[in-house]
Amino acid sequence: MNNMRLIDKYLPGYTFYEYHDIVINAPMETVYNAARNFDLSKSKFIKILFKLRGLPTTRLKLQEFITDIGFTNIEENFPTENLIGFWARYKIAPIASPDDFVNNRLPARVKVVWNFYLTPLSPTQTKLSTETRVLCLTLMSKITFGLYWLIIKPFSSATRKKMLEIIKKDASDPLL
Repeated sequence: MNNMRLIDKYLPGYTFYEYHDIVINAPMETVYNAARNFDLSKSKFIKILFKLRGLPTTRLKLQEFITDIGFTNIEENFPTENLIGFWARYKIAPIASPDDFVNNRLPARVKVVWNFYLTPLSPTQTKLSTETRVLCLTLMSKITFGLYWLIIKPFSSATRKKMLEIIKKDASDPLL
């Protein structure tokens, strides 16, 4: 059995990254299902940040939001990992297939992957992590994205932490 994480399969090398995790008192499958399509609108902070960045704020369930901003669900490994990504040359472009992404079949300047990864700590406790990796494929994209990352990373970090808190609350009380 291959234990390689999807994020390592699709983007083993990267220029920038961010990682956060949280422990949730719920079984792994429950946490996975909560993470798969949680509602970002449960955080006023996230809604405000999205408005400031000009991101859509009307459909904020994860799967709708991913579609609205042009991201792609690249691959899932239930109940361990869900991988989302995009690539861009001048703007975000759809990923036609996972193979295209791995083999650089678009002359992209930036490739980005974002995952939710689950580790069972016990039958009723799960560690949920989220990692974002960015690979800049040209020197100019490395410079421009580096400047962007310097400004956006604190807000991205706060957003990811809020996402994990929403998922924790949803998984701990699935009737919400």
